[in-house]
Amino acid sequence: MIIRLFAVCLLSLLPASLFAMEFTVKRTDMRPIRAPTISVAAVGEIRSGDTEKLKAALASVDNSGVRDIIFTFDSPGGSLMESMEMGEYIASLSPLVSAQVGGTDQPGAICASACVYAYLAADYRYISSDARIGVHQFRFYTDEIDGQQGAALGQLISGMLSEYIRTHRARPEFFEAISGVDHDDIMWIPRQQLEDWRVVTNAVYDEREFYINLNGKIALRMEQIAITGDSFLTLFCSEGRVSGVADLHEPEFAAYGTFDLTVNGVEYPVDTWDIIDRDDGRGRIVFNMPSSAARAAMAARTLGARMVAPSRYVFFGFEQTLRAGLVPEMIRGCLSAAPAARGAMTELPATDFPGNDLTSNGIRDVSFARCKEICLEYEQCRAVSYVQARAWCWPKGQAGNRRSVQGVISAIKR
Repeated sequence: MIIRLFAVCLLSLLPASLFAMEFTVKRTDMRPIRAPTISVAAVGEIRSGDTEKLKAALASVDNSGVRDIIFTFDSPGGSLMESMEMGEYIASLSPLVSAQVGGTDQPGAICASACVYAYLAADYRYISSDARIGVHQFRFYTDEIDGQQGAALGQLISGMLSEYIRTHRARPEFFEAISGVDHDDIMWIPRQQLEDWRVVTNAVYDEREFYINLNGKIALRMEQIAITGDSFLTLFCSEGRVSGVADLHEPEFAAYGTFDLTVNGVEYPVDTWDIIDRDDGRGRIVFNMPSSAARAAMAARTLGARMVAPSRYVFFGFEQTLRAGLVPEMIRGCLSAAPAARGAMTELPATDFPGNDLTSNGIRDVSFARCKEICLEYEQCRAVSYVQARAWCWPKGQAGNRRSVQGVISAIKR
């Protein structure tokens, strides 16, 4: 019964607008300067059948050699289900897809309510300076269901929307914001919040922070996938200080002069650095983080690395938004890793601490003594579990529920 009603319910997040959505499609060919692009202006209310209308509009233009499709949205919303279907189609397109709310031809544009789900499907998402994105809860336009059926259907749709938002790389806080706004109201989200929640991505497809095993040591890996190329920064402890390796995508005719770290957009020149290798359009630089940069990074919103040309006017690199709180945790661990500050651990034979692993694959082929040393070197490590027969060390972010397991010995910081 619920599935049947789900199929026939008209879901909308705003009252009907005066104008149905229209698609204006244009091909621009500027070869040899750049590959052909297709621009799509999507204006008006989203209604049932608009996905098929969009498919027909795109099929009407020559798509040979096209590398980019650029959508601009100006819509008050409309059918939620149609918007999500449109989004799935947009996500399936082979060229690189960008979406923007508003533009020079759409002053004061909005993307509200259901429109947001079509917009989220793009690889890269932008918003013009005078445009707005607004959200609120979905609602049903039907009298065919009772309260219990409505609650069950609401849970089903909420789960679907949450997964849709996650799949398109927006943060869960965005769904929480949507869920907190009554369907008769609307919340216009500030630009900074949209960027923090990864609704507006600008030129960054995705970025992550996570711990890895680096030659038997815990290291922090930062990854940014951007329209200009992929870049990586790996931080680790070395003799009581923070060191790292920057793996940067090189532009054509890259020139190497000086190497900087950037914290909240501020440059910190690095005195001790060296080029590990340059090949296949990438440059890899090993460095020691200056103490001034380490102090600033303890409360940083962004952190990055860049290679500056000898002229100082041109550089390449990246700067990543920090969201997981791992960078200050890593730096504190490195700065407190002097032997006198390492303390000791209490051993727990035949004991395992399941879960809370700092690395996804542990650290192999080390002794139990070395396993404990590794944990003592890092503030973020609270305990270890060690598989004796396989010499397999598992550093833990916290000592959770313990269980009795033969062949496993654990240790916890005192």
